[in-house]
Amino acid sequence: MSEMATGRSTIGDVSLDVRYAIRTLRRTPGFTVVALLTLALGIGAATAMFSVLDVALRQSLPYLEPDELVYGRPTFSGRVGPWVSLPDYLDYQDQSTSFASMAAIAGGGFLATITGNDEPAQALLSTSTSNLFATLGVLPHIGRFSTLAELPESGVGEVVIGYEFWQRWYGGSRDALGSSLIVNGGSLTVVGVLPKGFHFYYDTDLWVPPWPGSSEPVNRRYHNWRVVGRMAPGVTLEEAQAEIDVISAQLAEAYPDSNRNKGMHLDPLHAALAEGYSQSLLMLSGAIALVLFIACGNVASLLLARGSARTSEMAMRTALGASGSRLARQLGVECLVLSLAAGCIGIVLAVWLHNLILGFLSLDRLGIHEGGLSVPMLAIAMLLTLGTVVLIGVFPARQAARTHPAEDLKRGSRRTTSGRGFRFRSGLVIFQVALSVVLLVGSGLLIRSLVKLRSLDPGFRVEKILTATVALPEEEYKEPEQQIGFFESLEERIRGLAGVESVGIIDRLPILQTAGNVAIWDPENPPESRRDAFSADRRIVLPGFFETMEVPVLEGRALEPSDNAGSQKVIVLNQNIAESLFGKESAVGRLVEVDLAFLEWDEPAVFEVVGVVENYTLSSLGDAPRSAMFFPFAQQPRGRMRLAAATAIEPEGLIRPIQECIWELDRNIVLSNPQSMEDVVADSVANSSSVTTILSLFTAVALALAALGLHGVLSFFVAQRAHEIGIRAALGASRASVLRLVVSRGMVLVGIGVAIGTIGAVGAARLIEGFLFEISAVDPATVAGAAGFFFVVALAACMFPAWRALKVDPMEALRIE
Repeated sequence: MSEMATGRSTIGDVSLDVRYAIRTLRRTPGFTVVALLTLALGIGAATAMFSVLDVALRQSLPYLEPDELVYGRPTFSGRVGPWVSLPDYLDYQDQSTSFASMAAIAGGGFLATITGNDEPAQALLSTSTSNLFATLGVLPHIGRFSTLAELPESGVGEVVIGYEFWQRWYGGSRDALGSSLIVNGGSLTVVGVLPKGFHFYYDTDLWVPPWPGSSEPVNRRYHNWRVVGRMAPGVTLEEAQAEIDVISAQLAEAYPDSNRNKGMHLDPLHAALAEGYSQSLLMLSGAIALVLFIACGNVASLLLARGSARTSEMAMRTALGASGSRLARQLGVECLVLSLAAGCIGIVLAVWLHNLILGFLSLDRLGIHEGGLSVPMLAIAMLLTLGTVVLIGVFPARQAARTHPAEDLKRGSRRTTSGRGFRFRSGLVIFQVALSVVLLVGSGLLIRSLVKLRSLDPGFRVEKILTATVALPEEEYKEPEQQIGFFESLEERIRGLAGVESVGIIDRLPILQTAGNVAIWDPENPPESRRDAFSADRRIVLPGFFETMEVPVLEGRALEPSDNAGSQKVIVLNQNIAESLFGKESAVGRLVEVDLAFLEWDEPAVFEVVGVVENYTLSSLGDAPRSAMFFPFAQQPRGRMRLAAATAIEPEGLIRPIQECIWELDRNIVLSNPQSMEDVVADSVANSSSVTTILSLFTAVALALAALGLHGVLSFFVAQRAHEIGIRAALGASRASVLRLVVSRGMVLVGIGVAIGTIGAVGAARLIEGFLFEISAVDPATVAGAAGFFFVVALAACMFPAWRALKVDPMEALRIE
């Protein structure tokens, strides 16, 4: 009975402590609101960031037994690339026994034209082997998956459609199964619908088997397929890799011209897909952890100041019989109530911040488009909340346990700045300043790097250029003459539109469509094998492209209308490949040989160089100049081309007029993906811009919290020494000396913090070197600028407490004395 009574008494005491804590916090609304918001912001931001990190790097992919899935990538002399050649994939699939199944997916997300309704529409199309969904362990929502090895040369093929496209095009009706879908002029039969939310690598509406002939092992030199495999039961990744290495060695022996020093590297699928996100996510998570520490330091500082102001209260309670442990428990309960309330607010903030981070930092490769509450996210929030209780509650509680009632009651409001409490608060300010400087230097480096990247000259015109794609229906434009006639007629119509200065047409626009590289060499100095030849990005252009994009012709001429199917086969090189092939000698008039065997050209494919153009950015801003070669469209026509229209008006104003020009030629063709070249260039640095923006936001929060902490400790300093300041003023101290007393105290703390933070920033900056462009991780200007900027912020934070010190009444201080 005694133990039960003791238990009830303890529970009752805690209940009283909770009620008293709530009343106490309500009596000090200013302190409570600031402490709650500071903690909630730190907990919410950390929870949101860590939950994004958890989803991206730890949670399983939404496939059957995802740990059995691996991603295969080719290696060239040990260097890992993204794409595998289809013939190599077929050999790996046929010869390996470590895999239950192995599938491949070609480039995806291509815009396809869907016809059959009043107006043509567009859908995203991907090509994959028919066993992709079985390999991933995905079951159809309705219907079945395709059983075709490839689309037939003629007749009706099969297509599997995404759930969202099924809802959009068919209204979710089961009548979609067996219906005909006209895709790029060809008829495909809908055989199945994928489950809702399915995503693999690309956002896709339509999944089709490979095109005719693409699965024939004709050429191993062209790599354009991604490989995913499911390991057989009981097989480890190391065992599967060992078998793949053996097959790679056999292929190198059988096909030395294409497979020498080539292999395939296996990674867990989730790790491979998350590879591009891990560095930025870990960096941002480290930044938000620093923000949380700064927030906890601020609240601890606030609690210490509040505890100092309650010295007389604690002394009175001790004199009335309260033990030190009882007072410590009371303050501990107050910290717990404060932290739990902040945790609840922080969870609400976390949901919003989680989606905000995903809006800035796209994780589309993992199929993550939106966030929300999850069990790991709630667990993180609880751990952070409990952690903050320990961080911010221990020291104030220990101070309360060490109260001396007689001395404290006699001293009353007259307190000095000596004591561990003030030193601890000063240490917290130094700690906050140091962490803030680390973040400030990091964000400064990223901002400077981004400015340098955006200021680069890409080598072509960016302002007032409209870009778009035009894809001809394959069934209706099979003949080269039809393709040539359509695009030449379209170019003529667009050139006649009001506001159009010029128009260029190319198969791959800079930055938007990359790769497409093939081997090229000088026939007079042929390489030992084609793997040893130079390679260059192959581009097909109509006359006028270089003029439209303002790419200078350095030597010879550009491509002209006379370069047609019946004329001499010609080529234009960019400066990079011209110098690689011929050094300082003139390239014009020389012959080059290009590996175009995949086009069924008779070997050798020899071209005369008629011009050399200046290098321009082909892939991403900041990349080293890539080699490129340009062929006349009339000699190598195709059905999918890209427009670049230079205009004196806003580019968006040309979208409808160009669409009408297309409909004058064919009502079943849609102008796809129109956007300005300025948007294209901006999008190319979107990831760097997003990471920089998020880190800058975190840094701004950290700066504000550090300034608030500095303001708080100086306000406490002024309150502690109010009587001393008053006496100094009464004895003739000037306002400048009083001001100097307060400001110097704050700037000493800032100076120590900046020194420590600068040392830490130099080390931490090494972690973001991969994000920097043309700037060192220890850039002196950025480090000095960050330190100087923080001193300015700190000086502003010191001014209000200093102003309060000037307002101290000397007579009041003398009366207290």
